[in-house]
Amino acid sequence: MGKLNLKKGKHSRRWKKRSRKRMPINMAASIVTTIALYCGTASIFASIRGEYAAASYWILGAIIFDTMDGTVARLTNSVSDFGKELDSLSDIVSFGVAPAVLIYNAFLLEAELANSTPAGGMFAIIFVIFGALRLARYNVFQADRHDVFFGLPIPGAAGTIASFYLFCQEFDLKVAYWILGPMTVFLGLLMVSNVRYPKKNMSVFLLAPRKFFQLMVMVAITIGVVNYAVEYSPPIVLFPLALTYVLFGLTNEIVAFTTRKKPITVPADTISSDSQQ
Repeated sequence: MGKLNLKKGKHSRRWKKRSRKRMPINMAASIVTTIALYCGTASIFASIRGEYAAASYWILGAIIFDTMDGTVARLTNSVSDFGKELDSLSDIVSFGVAPAVLIYNAFLLEAELANSTPAGGMFAIIFVIFGALRLARYNVFQADRHDVFFGLPIPGAAGTIASFYLFCQEFDLKVAYWILGPMTVFLGLLMVSNVRYPKKNMSVFLLAPRKFFQLMVMVAITIGVVNYAVEYSPPIVLFPLALTYVLFGLTNEIVAFTTRKKPITVPADTISSDSQQ
């Protein structure tokens, strides 16, 4: 009887190994994700060397590749568990650790040394931890949702920090640490909040427009401003755009709460109770 159970156990282990070998892995998407991870790592090294502008652009590059890997996976119709896990690991490095190291070295470290207080490091650590919590919550509870994100996506928070540094550098702004610290914590809190942000390239506006004409007018104005500003200096555009995205979800929730109307990020057929996942 014991030999029979032993044989069954060996057979079960062999079956598990074979099943793991047969799990689909999207090579193309995984390569793109690895490039995003490289960008995040390069950003950390650049911040350590004091090359903060380069570190910021590396983070923005990671955002581009992070957006591309999902697109590649959908185009090849081969979304895999391996790719999802690799993407999360890449995100915590590129959009959690890298922006925390950037804002700490570029802004908070000097204030920390001047005031003999570890407050700057605390702000950066909180950002990383909240980013990890946001990714874990998304993977467990929200990965199958196709309409909205709950909480500010971590690339949005990282892009805000990176573009903020470039914006400050462009205008030679010296921002106090007591502003930057709370801003970093605020972005972290938004990541773990239930504030809704549109998913899949803002399709909620295209599929269920409520004020189409006003939206198109705003789009036309935005295109003109972006075109003019990009020719002059990209940082002038990047931070306002990132800040607009960050504040959009928060403003949308506040307006919906005060007017008792459904947020624009919620499709017409979505039940509001789903937001409490």
